[in-house]
Amino acid sequence: MGITQALNTAVTGLNVAETGIELIARNLANAETPGYTRKTLSQSVALRGSEATGVTVDAILRDVDSFLQTQVRNSNSVLSGLEVKEQFLTRVDQLFGTPGNSNALDTIFNDFSASLQTLITAPEDTVRREDLIGKAQTLSQQLRTLTEGVQDLRQLAEDSLFSAVNDLNDSLNQLDELNDQLAAEANSPPDLLDQRDRFIGEIGQYLEITTQIDSLGRATVFTKTGESLLQASPTVLEFDQKGDINATALYSTTDADRGVGTIVLRTASGLTIDLLASDSLDSGRIGELVNLRDTVLVETQAQLDEIAHSLALTFSNKSVTSTAAVVGAQTGFDIDLTGIQSGDVISLTATVNAGPTTTNYSIIRVDDATQLPLSNDVTPDPNDVVIGVSFAAGVGGAATTLNTALGTSITVSNPSGNVLRIIDDGATNATDIDALSAVLTTTATQDDGTQVPLFTDVTSLALPYSNSLDGGSQKLGFAGRIEVNPNIVNDNELLVRSTATSSIGDPDRPAELYQRLSENLFTFSPSSGIGQTDGPVSTTIAEFTQRVVNLQTSQAEIAQREFQSQSLVTSSLNDRYSQSVSVDVNQELTLLITLQNSFSANARVITVASELLDTLLRA
Repeated sequence: MGITQALNTAVTGLNVAETGIELIARNLANAETPGYTRKTLSQSVALRGSEATGVTVDAILRDVDSFLQTQVRNSNSVLSGLEVKEQFLTRVDQLFGTPGNSNALDTIFNDFSASLQTLITAPEDTVRREDLIGKAQTLSQQLRTLTEGVQDLRQLAEDSLFSAVNDLNDSLNQLDELNDQLAAEANSPPDLLDQRDRFIGEIGQYLEITTQIDSLGRATVFTKTGESLLQASPTVLEFDQKGDINATALYSTTDADRGVGTIVLRTASGLTIDLLASDSLDSGRIGELVNLRDTVLVETQAQLDEIAHSLALTFSNKSVTSTAAVVGAQTGFDIDLTGIQSGDVISLTATVNAGPTTTNYSIIRVDDATQLPLSNDVTPDPNDVVIGVSFAAGVGGAATTLNTALGTSITVSNPSGNVLRIIDDGATNATDIDALSAVLTTTATQDDGTQVPLFTDVTSLALPYSNSLDGGSQKLGFAGRIEVNPNIVNDNELLVRSTATSSIGDPDRPAELYQRLSENLFTFSPSSGIGQTDGPVSTTIAEFTQRVVNLQTSQAEIAQREFQSQSLVTSSLNDRYSQSVSVDVNQELTLLITLQNSFSANARVITVASELLDTLLRA
C-alpha cells in the first residue's frame, strides 16, 4: 500500500466516523422523542477487486423487533376499544344508580310496589291513592329518563363514530403521502419509517388491521377481513351520520330500514363495501363504538322496554278461557274474543296422534299486512309456532285465515258474534285439540274485571298498551313513552272501584293488582340480553328489574377490570418495545468516545501521510 492509498483509506475512516458521530448526535437529541427508534450504522469493507481500500457506510438501520411491534399494535387496538367500553358502561351504571339507592330503578320500583300494598289495607284513603299515583308516575318518569339517557349515549356513539372515521381517513391520507416520499427515496430513510410506523399505530387503534411492507418501506393496509384500506392509494371511508337517534333507530343491512349510520369503504374504482354488513369492524375504537350503539345499548333499552311492557300488561291483561265445542264427531273449543286488541295472543295446543306430536301455537292479532308472516321469535317461548292473523274483517275473517294456516286436520269457524271455534277433524288417532285460551288487553277502567290499564302509551293517544305489532313493535321504545293512565290520574277512585257501583272501601282491585305485580311470572325476551333463546327467563317483574340494575353495575365493573387488565398488558408490551428501540444515553456516549478515538486515529494517519509526502517532495 502506497502513501496515497493510506491517505485515501484514512479519509474513508474519517467519513464513517463523522457519519457515526452525526448519527449519535441525532439519537441523543431524540432520546425523549415519542416514536423515535435508535439508529445504528451498518458499515463494511470497501473493496477494489479483492483488496480492501477502506471502509464504507452501507446503511443507517433501525433496530426494531417487528414481532413485538405487531403485538404492541394489536394490544393498543384492544385497549382503545376497552377504554371506550369502560367509559360508556360506567355512564350507563350511573344512569341506573347504585342498587338500593334512593334514585336507583329497583328502589323506585319497590317504592311503587310498597305503596300498592299499603292501599289494600285502606282503599278509602285518598292520600294513599294519591301516593300510589305519585309512585307510579315516578316509576314511569324514571323509565322515560333512563330511555332518554340510553339513547343519548347511542347518539354519542354515533357522533364519535363520525369523528373516528374522519380521523382514520386523515391517518390513511398521511400514510399515503409518506408512502410517496418513501418511493422517491433510494434507501428508505429510517426517520420516515418511524413516521410510517406511527401512522400505522394510529390506524390500528381505530380497527384491527393487517399490514404488508414492500422493499421500499411502503405500507399497504387491510382490514382483518381483507378489504384494502391503503394500497396504491387510500380508499375513502364514508359514514352517513344520523341525528336524533331514538329506540327505533336500529342498524339494518337494508338502507330503507336503517336508522343509524353505517361505514362504507369506497375504492378509487367506485366499488363500495359496507364494513358493518361484512363484519369487518368488531375491534378497536370504531368496532367498540359500533358494538355499543347497535348491541350493548340496544339490549339495555330492551331491558327497560321489557320492564315497561310487563308493568303495563300485568295490570291490564285478562285471561279468557274456552268452553267445550262438539260438532258431530269433531271436538274442540269455543272462545269469546270480544275486545281483542292488536298484539293480544290466543294460545292453542294440538296433538297429532300419529306421532304423537304436540304443537303449541301462539296466534297473535296483527292487522298490518306488511308485518306478516311473523317469525317464531316474536314471542319469548322457544317452542311455540307463531301465527299472525288479521281481525280487521272480524272474527270470521280471522277464522278463514286460520283455516289455511293450521291445515286441513283442524277446522276453525265463527259460529256466532265474536266466538272463535277450533275443532279437530273428528277422525280416530288423527289430530286432537287439547287446549284453547287467550290473554286479552283490557281497555276499560271499570266494569270489566279487577284488572285495569294503569299504564298507557303516551304516543298512542293514551290507549292501553297491548304489545301491538301493527306498524312495527309497540314494545320497542315503550319505556320512553310509558305514562300513568290519565283517566286514573284524574279520578283516583278508579284504583279501587272496579265497577261503577263498587264501594270506595273495596280492597279487591288493589289486592288483585298487588298479587299480579308481586307474584305473576313473566317470560322475558332474550333480546334484552338476559336469558337464552332456548331458555328465556321467567320471573316476577321485581326480580327482573333487580337483575337489570345489578347487570348494569356488573357490566361496568367487568369493563373496568378488563380495561385495567389490558392496560397492564399494553403498558408492559409498550415498555418492552420502548426499551428495545429507545436511545440509551450511556451507550451512545460510550460509542461516541470510540468514534472519537477512531476519528483521531484516522486523522493521525492522514497527518503522517501528509508529512511523508512533504518529505518526499522536498527530497
